[in-house]
Amino acid sequence: MTEGEDPQVRRTLDGVATGDVEFASMRDPSDRTSLERRILVTAPPELAELTRTGDPRVLDQLVELLGEPDRAWAAQVALSAMTRRDEKTTEAFARMPQDWLESLGPGAQARWQAWLAPRRGRLGWDGERGMFVERG
Repeated sequence: MTEGEDPQVRRTLDGVATGDVEFASMRDPSDRTSLERRILVTAPPELAELTRTGDPRVLDQLVELLGEPDRAWAAQVALSAMTRRDEKTTEAFARMPQDWLESLGPGAQARWQAWLAPRRGRLGWDGERGMFVERG
């Protein structure tokens, strides 16, 4: 566990596996002019709650899980829900997470690390929109 990890979050994530994850794809209610979809985690309840915490330390812990094949898809879905990044990809593989794991999963951790590293200090939680946004 790194110094930034929250042990309670780690305990919550320990029970999350790819087969447990359920999510909905919906139009963003805050942007009526766009047809873009957004990911909303619905199950398991612990993961759904975690995606609404607004704790930026969670992002690093989810990126770490991308390296564990039995939990990588769960991490991908949660990261997409929390950042609005890769939502179309996540939605496209909704019915076939194993295909995502085989095709995009092996590079997912590196891609998310590369995205997160330069933004880490600038990400803030937008509670109204339920997502992290890049500030200044």
